[in-house]
Amino acid sequence: MAAFGLELDVEAGDVVPVELNESSNTKNNDSIVASTSSGHRWRLWPIPFRKVKTLEHTHSNLSSKEEFVDTESTLPNSQADSTPAFGGKIESPRKQFIRTNAPTSEQIASLNLKDGQNKITFSFSTRVLGTQQVDAHIYLWKWNAKIVISDVERTITKYDVLGQFMPLVGRDWTQSGVAKLFSAIKENGYQLLFLSARAIVQAYLTRSFLNNLKQDGKALPNGPVVISPNGLFPSLYREVIRRAPHEFKIACLEDIKKLFPSDYNPFYAGFGNRDTDELSYRKIGIPKGKIFIINPKGEVAISHCIEVKSYTSLHTLVNDMFPPTSLVEQEDFNSWNFWKVPLPDIE
Repeated sequence: MAAFGLELDVEAGDVVPVELNESSNTKNNDSIVASTSSGHRWRLWPIPFRKVKTLEHTHSNLSSKEEFVDTESTLPNSQADSTPAFGGKIESPRKQFIRTNAPTSEQIASLNLKDGQNKITFSFSTRVLGTQQVDAHIYLWKWNAKIVISDVERTITKYDVLGQFMPLVGRDWTQSGVAKLFSAIKENGYQLLFLSARAIVQAYLTRSFLNNLKQDGKALPNGPVVISPNGLFPSLYREVIRRAPHEFKIACLEDIKKLFPSDYNPFYAGFGNRDTDELSYRKIGIPKGKIFIINPKGEVAISHCIEVKSYTSLHTLVNDMFPPTSLVEQEDFNSWNFWKVPLPDIE
């Protein structure tokens, strides 16, 4: 019987004599030392009690891609690479798994993507629901593509949440003229990218809303819908409590910019509704004259000055603000930038 924290008197009659077998002790001494030096520890359950494995953020010298290495396989007690275990056998080296959420260039090349939109399907199996599928899209653009960014909430819709739910009951709460303007921008050779700090659980609703939006016979052009990979509550906390949705947007846009040559900025213009949107667009190199902020009245402001009243008025100047990409023209000296982009500050 074992007792913890108590001192019990042991009588001589209760003692059981035990022989000490020195030969067996010395015979098994090597195996005991090997087992302790190898770092194996006995436990009642083969699965470690820690539910979450710690991940170390490492930077590979061979590539600039961020990798995450499981530190459980690199703990000091896992030094059993070449140490003999029970029976004198040498254990095989333990594998280290590298986790990444970005496919390699070889994996992307094997997809045989075409220019523009490509549909892909993720399949996974669960014990309860069986095989499930999730659809997504991959966009293949040229290296010199010019991208126009647009926020979704209060930029395409008039309200954050109601603007997406009201079309389900037959109400159109979208900004007037947005589909016609973006269609004209697309026809001039620009690519549209829709950015939202909403949670990933709202991806299907947001994508369906954008695909079904039509105004005066014009549909919203297709383009990547980039949404925060965080859950619902972290996204709400970041946007509602901390009021810092630009943290996700800046990091996301900088990652997209790295897909293009280092000496080329693919982002041409940006549409938003907050000062944080302007901050995000300025951070990635979009000039002030190409940042359009929509106020609660639906008026379009450039550099905090209301130049035009609505998307409809902006459409009449689309060929000046967004000249066709087929025309070879120095961007700094076109008719819009020469007169509208503010001069740089010179000390």
